[in-house]
Amino acid sequence: MTDIVLAQIGVGLIGQTVIEQVIEQRARWERDFGLRVIYRALIDASGGVACDEKNGYSNDELAAFVAHRRSGGRVATLPEEFGWTKRTAAEALTLTQPFGPVIAIDTAAGSTTAELLGSNLSNGGGAVLSNKAPLALPSSDPVAQLLWSESGFNGRTRYETTCGAGLPVISTVRSLLASGDDVTEVVGALSGTLGAIFTDVDAGKPFSQAVVDAKAAGFTEPDPRDDLSGLDVARKALILARNIGIPVELDQIEIENLVPDHLRETGVDDFLNSIDEVDAAIAQRADAARGKGARLKYVATVSAGMPIAVGLREIPLDTVLGSLTGPENIITIRSKRYAANPINITGPGAGAAVTAAGVVADTLELATTLSE
Repeated sequence: MTDIVLAQIGVGLIGQTVIEQVIEQRARWERDFGLRVIYRALIDASGGVACDEKNGYSNDELAAFVAHRRSGGRVATLPEEFGWTKRTAAEALTLTQPFGPVIAIDTAAGSTTAELLGSNLSNGGGAVLSNKAPLALPSSDPVAQLLWSESGFNGRTRYETTCGAGLPVISTVRSLLASGDDVTEVVGALSGTLGAIFTDVDAGKPFSQAVVDAKAAGFTEPDPRDDLSGLDVARKALILARNIGIPVELDQIEIENLVPDHLRETGVDDFLNSIDEVDAAIAQRADAARGKGARLKYVATVSAGMPIAVGLREIPLDTVLGSLTGPENIITIRSKRYAANPINITGPGAGAAVTAAGVVADTLELATTLSE
């Protein structure tokens, strides 16, 4: 029997869904695969809790914690009846170490989790990330160096869901590299949010209305500028680039920000009320693309020897990427062996269920490496 000791950092929607999938499946994993999943720490931006009981947190305790979070609660506001001692995030992680090796699952947002990941890796544990920010830190950052030094085929860093949610993008690239192939280019529509918005624009809807509708449908972040800035796609492009051996920093990527300068610091409501000022310019670009038998797509281009860029591109309709509609992602991978006929990966590039499933799959696979 192999124990998988977990410290989960980030318990928002994706993190909660990871916990729920573990609750649903861990009896089967133990029975069929000899993998015993033990939750020992739960950490959010307000602090952490840790459990030193033999079997960690029970399914009932985890379900109660998820219910607390879904009702708007945080670790710092856990009711006394839980009986859990509230700690700092670092203290909670430290308390898991005697039970290691520990897998730290980072489903949070932002780079503030990096120190925790670095500490866990330094103590012999592993890291599974859906959070892109720590991997996109400057290459001179010690934690970034540690994360990337363990990103190889048998390393202790897993990050499949950072590029394409549950789609097998990173694993495909890693398999190609492990077999001795050279990946020369990765091009893709890597934002389901922007895919949905520009599908509506292509159908004639004003850009501002497409943004409002995407927000109402739950496709965007609470502040749609987090999607429209292109930063999220740029981080994905950086991860893909570093994955195939192209050294790049975030500030070296050409990013087309779809938010006008003077609307970047306003309130969300003010932004939504004013974004229609770019409708005419976006419509003109969409019309020009249609006139050429193409569609506007927000695309990341990662190619050896070329500037790495993310932004709007005119994509011919008769291509795989040009035929894509809605919030799905598509990624085209060219390599020495797949030059004339590249590999195309398509499917849902966002969503809590598929992203959480990818995180869980990474965790189970990494457990095998740590137990060797």
